[in-house]
Amino acid sequence: MAQPTTLRALAAQLCLSVATVSEALRDSPRVTAATRERVQRAARRAGYRPNPLLGAVMSAVRRTRHQHYRGTLALVDTVEENPAQYLLFHRQIVAGARERAKQLGFQVELFWLGERSPALNRKRLAQVLRARGITGVVLLPFNTAQDLSSFDFSQLSAVQMDHCLLAPRLHTVLPEHYMSMRAALERLRRSGYRRIGLCLEERKDARLSYKWTAGFESFARNHPPGATVPPMLSGKLTAEKVQAWFRRHRPDVIVGHVPAIADWIRALLPKSAPEIGFFNLNLTESPRPCAGFDLGPRRLAAAAIETVVAMLHRQERGVPAYPQTITLEAEWIDGPTLRRTPSSGS
Repeated sequence: MAQPTTLRALAAQLCLSVATVSEALRDSPRVTAATRERVQRAARRAGYRPNPLLGAVMSAVRRTRHQHYRGTLALVDTVEENPAQYLLFHRQIVAGARERAKQLGFQVELFWLGERSPALNRKRLAQVLRARGITGVVLLPFNTAQDLSSFDFSQLSAVQMDHCLLAPRLHTVLPEHYMSMRAALERLRRSGYRRIGLCLEERKDARLSYKWTAGFESFARNHPPGATVPPMLSGKLTAEKVQAWFRRHRPDVIVGHVPAIADWIRALLPKSAPEIGFFNLNLTESPRPCAGFDLGPRRLAAAAIETVVAMLHRQERGVPAYPQTITLEAEWIDGPTLRRTPSSGS
């Protein structure tokens, strides 16, 4: 089996120093355009493939002399007008990514993608990653799905969290939204709730390829009429919209993302009326105690880091021909907004 071409062999073949060849392969302006083209042409002919961690490791050695350092991984988030409502979830992702990366000998750095400074536009982000020798990238679950088909992933080992990209299709790590929804509805049914309602902002469902509503509708088709009520889907949830929907359909428990729904419904009912249950689809975002799902942002981040590091070691870069998906089921957490529910095993 032929041995892979090394940087040193390329340098000897071209009668250049190893440093010059290395700089030329990184498109460094310190090497003339003619030499860069000569080196890159020879590398292509020889089938040279760089060690994906070497640039990052050498950079780290020069900066910190930390003997256990293996590289830097990039976490990429988007700058949007109102990130406050999902910032807590992303904070947990970053914390989980940093913890798992450290265990594997890496550090992480957060980059913001956007058109306004201090965020970096797509072209500038690609340049910064290349200059820093960063080839491992985790795309955080963007609030709005982005089209990055024009972004150059060819030298990157990249994973997306949730379906945050319209294009291209990358390996993905995300919660198991569909089956988690089905399991939650079955558990609510066993606990005695008989008219289950779903109340969502449409963008939350659309970003997940409509898996929340798919799980809800599948449950409804397999249970008696009236076990669920028509879902409330809206561009922006308001007290007026939710209250009008509640008056029309009278659910006895509501599944959704916005804890204020419980307050809006309580304002309609006399004090003697039975409490309407509420189940939160993402407890990390909840400002108050609720029953709901822990989507496991730290566990998701750890899985994403492990996937990227494995890709780096295998030298898998670019857009995969056959994207793979890792899903983690959400964890049910009891809380004061529901009557005590039986566990899945009871």
